[in-house]
Amino acid sequence: MEVKIAYGLARVAIEAGYKPVIVPNGGFYGIKVNGEIAKLNNTFNILAKRILSSNYIPRYTPGITGRSANTIQVKDSESFDIGIFSTIAEIAEHKKSEPFCRHNVKNKVSNVLGFTASATTGVLCKRDGLDITFHQGQPRRPTEPRDICKSCALLALLGMWYASFIFSVADKEVIVIPIPNQELTGSKLQEIFAIQHQIRNKPFSQNIPQILIPLVFLSKIPSSADILEGFDLFVAVLSRQQGYHVDGIYLIEIANYLDFISKTPYNIATIERVVNTFGNKNFSKDAYDSLIELNNALYYRAKDSLLKFARLYVFETTPKKGNWTNLLYLETANYLLREVGMIPPNIIVNSALQSLARTLRYFIRERKYGYADDIRNARKDSRDFEETIAKMLRESRLRLEQEEKIHLPTEDEIKEVFRLANDDFESTKLAFVMLAFSFPSKREEQEAEGVEDEV
Repeated sequence: MEVKIAYGLARVAIEAGYKPVIVPNGGFYGIKVNGEIAKLNNTFNILAKRILSSNYIPRYTPGITGRSANTIQVKDSESFDIGIFSTIAEIAEHKKSEPFCRHNVKNKVSNVLGFTASATTGVLCKRDGLDITFHQGQPRRPTEPRDICKSCALLALLGMWYASFIFSVADKEVIVIPIPNQELTGSKLQEIFAIQHQIRNKPFSQNIPQILIPLVFLSKIPSSADILEGFDLFVAVLSRQQGYHVDGIYLIEIANYLDFISKTPYNIATIERVVNTFGNKNFSKDAYDSLIELNNALYYRAKDSLLKFARLYVFETTPKKGNWTNLLYLETANYLLREVGMIPPNIIVNSALQSLARTLRYFIRERKYGYADDIRNARKDSRDFEETIAKMLRESRLRLEQEEKIHLPTEDEIKEVFRLANDDFESTKLAFVMLAFSFPSKREEQEAEGVEDEV
């Protein structure tokens, strides 16, 4: 709730013509405004009566039911004093009559789930946990939560409406709130207030696993890479079950996601390709598994997820019918090799390795994944790597004799790959298989067509 109120206060300050600064302070927030309380007060009351005099916004805010929405709307006779935020609230006395926000004012409303489900403090309802009940060891929202003052409720609602991203995933409603890690100035605030409209109430009909929501969400707004730099995301997933229930709450660092999305449009296209399989009968299955491995690789920097992702991506995004096999974009493969695999450039661009990967790619396009799987699972202390390559080359020569178009590496190139593997086995194996699961470079395509490179 604290960050919502901070965004709400900042919005009021911007409407008043000021340039506010939000200062994070360990889950709480300070608002710097070089202005007059009287003008802020007047602006807040005008803004509240202009857009919150009906129950439209509360009613369409996840976590607020119709009955609660009617109590939140602003009446003509009501006025509010924003000056209560100019001093620090007193320490809680833990009395039932004490409002959750500890503001001693007359106007109070119920502290409904729409305000507290996304609290930065991480509990489902209260900062101090006094009102939390437990059922089968799990925290549950109380049936009669303590009240908060109406000023806090309205500011939280303004902050949520202007600064959060609200959309649906299948039958769930999702709230995504940017959590600043550094001082947030007026210009940056206005960018946040502007970008959230790009995805507000946009439905995702696919039942996306909750762990994948941040990655898919960020891929839908590529411009977020610059705007959301320096933020974490707080994600609340709600469902309607005779009222609202919290299905999941997450605080997620997004720097790795933003870097992936901003580096090349092919990375965004990769996610889109996966999402387009969801519910599409032309594919063998929804490509959840490949996206989960990509998420593990990006978020946790899990190297062992890279080849799992490549293998699953090719299988899950290739249509069931037809002879066409979908491969990874080379730009995406190179990014993952560099940024996640930490593969030295001399291995990624090694012409001998690329030549051998070209041969392996032939079998992958034939949907014969055995060689790739055996190389992927090979260990340095065994001969599996060398023996699998030798077996692949024998079949390649046989196919060439049968006049099939297949590339064969030279003896020197094969020796060079074995030398690389001897020096750095894991990096060589990773780059070899990842490149084989990727579309060829322009140079490789020209060579395959017998076209000489232009000088």
